[in-house]
Amino acid sequence: MSLEPDFLAQKGAIAEIIEKAGHKYIFYPKFHCELNFIERYWGAAKRHARENCNYSWVGLKQIVPQSLESVSLITIRRFARKAWRYMSLYQKGIGGKLAEYAVKKYRSHRRIPDEVIEELNQIKFD
Repeated sequence: MSLEPDFLAQKGAIAEIIEKAGHKYIFYPKFHCELNFIERYWGAAKRHARENCNYSWVGLKQIVPQSLESVSLITIRRFARKAWRYMSLYQKGIGGKLAEYAVKKYRSHRRIPDEVIEELNQIKFD
């Protein structure tokens, strides 16, 4: 059944609601949180909440909005640049440990330079 054309063409309930409201949407690939900078933002906010919460319900309700505000716009933009670097590598066929290495090494770039990608294609990680 999952291979039937009408089944494949059916949009999910969330997609239909978003389109009906006149908005556009992009769903990221499942299980690829490195492509979604919001995951890094949420992680930073959760870290702040853990460090500053008194672990009561009242304390949690107070700290969550503060935690979300605690992540600066500059930090959010850094998270976005890192996601773009991963996307750039994946589009050029580089993944796994090579992608992790390149993203860490070339942090100042929005994308990995083409000459570096050529070098990475020649490296073999096991």
